[in-house]
Amino acid sequence: MKTSINCAELFQARVGSRVRQQRRRQFLALAAAAVPSLPLGALPQAAEAQTVRPYSTPGSGGSTTVVPVGGPLQLKVRRLPDAVEVVVEGVGETPQLQQSTRGPAWEGLLFTARPTSLRSGPQRIGLPEAGFASISLDGAGSGYRIQVTPLQGAAVPRPVVSADGRDLILSFAVPTNPQLQTMTPSVTTPGRVSDPSFVPPLQPRAVAPPVGDIAVGTMMLANPSYLNISGPPVTMTLRNAPAKDALMALSQMGGYGFVYVDEPGNSGSASAANAAAAVSRPLSIAFRNENYARALNSALLAAGLQGKREGNMILAGPNVLSKTFGSTMSKVFRLNQVSAGSAADYLANLGATVTKVNTITTAVTEGANQNNAIAGAPNAATTQSTTTTNVETYGASQGPLRGLLGTTDSRLETITLVGDPKVVAIAENYLRQLDLRQRQVALSVRILDVTLDNDTSIENSFAFRYGNNFIVNDRGELQGAFGSLLPPQPDGSIFDFNGIAAGLPPLRNPGQAYTRNNFYDLIRASIESRSTKVLASPTLILSDNPAILRSGNDQGIITQGLSSGGSDSSSSSSSAGSSDARIGRTRANEAYVTVGEQVITAYEATAGQNGAPTTCTPEFSVSGLTFGARVNKIDDNGFVTFSISPTISATTRTQEVPQCGPIDILSIRSLDSGSARVRDGQTLIMTGVISDLDSQLVKKWPILGDLPLVGQFFRDTQGQRRKRELVILVTPRILRDDQGGAFGYGYQPSTPQTRDFLRQAGS
Repeated sequence: MKTSINCAELFQARVGSRVRQQRRRQFLALAAAAVPSLPLGALPQAAEAQTVRPYSTPGSGGSTTVVPVGGPLQLKVRRLPDAVEVVVEGVGETPQLQQSTRGPAWEGLLFTARPTSLRSGPQRIGLPEAGFASISLDGAGSGYRIQVTPLQGAAVPRPVVSADGRDLILSFAVPTNPQLQTMTPSVTTPGRVSDPSFVPPLQPRAVAPPVGDIAVGTMMLANPSYLNISGPPVTMTLRNAPAKDALMALSQMGGYGFVYVDEPGNSGSASAANAAAAVSRPLSIAFRNENYARALNSALLAAGLQGKREGNMILAGPNVLSKTFGSTMSKVFRLNQVSAGSAADYLANLGATVTKVNTITTAVTEGANQNNAIAGAPNAATTQSTTTTNVETYGASQGPLRGLLGTTDSRLETITLVGDPKVVAIAENYLRQLDLRQRQVALSVRILDVTLDNDTSIENSFAFRYGNNFIVNDRGELQGAFGSLLPPQPDGSIFDFNGIAAGLPPLRNPGQAYTRNNFYDLIRASIESRSTKVLASPTLILSDNPAILRSGNDQGIITQGLSSGGSDSSSSSSSAGSSDARIGRTRANEAYVTVGEQVITAYEATAGQNGAPTTCTPEFSVSGLTFGARVNKIDDNGFVTFSISPTISATTRTQEVPQCGPIDILSIRSLDSGSARVRDGQTLIMTGVISDLDSQLVKKWPILGDLPLVGQFFRDTQGQRRKRELVILVTPRILRDDQGGAFGYGYQPSTPQTRDFLRQAGS
């Protein structure tokens, strides 16, 4: 219910009148009822802004109100390091606050339990250092307004409201102002601007990662053990009756013949024991006008037997579903994608009986043990090999494919199924869902090896002669000759002062070839910049099949070795190419690329005996690019999970190995990405493999080379900076087989005649 009150009539009367005071209290009570109040217990969830005003203030468009003073209410502001607390003292118990936001400002309507007044009239406090332009409190009676206005360009956050039974406390969070941090680092003490630590806020709640769509293949299976027969209603009560007798009585009641089919097998076998237990299991049933089919199937279920109808006869037994009077069906399926062995194992887990042939080769060594044989003695050991072939039959005891027989052919990747036509049809539906194409992805890789070289050189050389004195500055190196003669040198050099040769005549000062009192200067300054970019763009097509690649002798043969010396031995070897990639090509979902040349990086030295020379066997490594990739998963939502391992090596220098020869020292940069998941068509950029070399060589005169400005004429400066960075860009693109209609993928016939023709041709 809405209440309409004329505010102008209420506030035009004098304050001292008792009638006007009574009407004012009525107005405030009605305004409090019209505005939805919010108790302090629910203050963290602020209500919406309201337009009801329980009073008018000067300058707001209404009439001027004389507010009484001398009450207990007073506004105070407390400044904290990270917050500003606005305290309204004297509100009493159970105050109510309605808060709203008007633009950047915050406004709250406070309603007290009893009428009161302000202690010193309306208050207004400014706090610009905390980001608040003004904080004001005004009102009278039971309704008051608290308004917080921020500085221009800022906003006021919603406060945390609390009360202690006497005061109302509003806590406003104050954002920390960014501070400019500067410092003046010196040459001797390089400074660093301190980076303040920042802890990111926690999430409001735990969030699970997104879940993609899942492809589901649904197939409804009928219960093969259920007998759908008709007969009269059954009223029967049996207690601890033999199962065979109870089933026979039910069959005769419906007018059917009954045959119990026992499970053939040895008397001590587990199947025979289970069959005997099922026959001897007592039944306790009580039927009253029960449906005949339901009563018979309940008895079969209680006895743990299977039932089957053949004409007007009911067959019951432990495994009667695999036996029939009629013809059985045999189908040979040539699989395209899934292997025959994997499909057979899948069907065996569903209850089918699968037969496989295993070949075991046993090698027996007779004679001396090779580990204890004398070096150079003739080998007296003989080895005999024996090959044993056995047939293995396996399958689960429960499942919808019980009674189905199957075998495989690894050469043609075919699986042959023999059994009831209904069971064969169920197995065919399973094979159609298994024999799906494995997705393939094309990994487009771009590898950039960026090299930036910047060499700077400033050289100053000069010479001058003053009388018989000759001073030379040779690129920062001081050389001088004083007098007309120099000490003799053995090799005839001029400025070699390592020693004085006795008995040799002195040499003339080379400065006498220059004219007197002349100055000669030579300045060299150069800046040399080089940039090199090595680009490789291999494209690898991989599938997510993690199967191990078969070698030439991998035919499913198990080899065992036995030595008569008392020790067994076994060995295996595989050839995976001559790759140095960290991700080798041992599985079908891996690939590698090698581009470069073989260089000698080490020698294996073997010392010769009896004066023979040392034999050095070189070891080679690849100088260039080696890139390996592995695809772990291609899901149905368009994401590719892969890992890459690129390695770039280059020859930096050579080193001499005594008695063998030179070897190349390689600079190697490699990256192992780990497992990364990228959407189809997106590009993953990996960088950060950076090597930065900054060197500077300074040759100078003592004292003079340290002088400012003038000192550069007495020193030689050479700077070298090399920066190398490895950038890798990987873009996976899933190959869509169903988009190649011209190649037979995804062809949909448009006419019924074409569909019938293709169906007949494929049958």
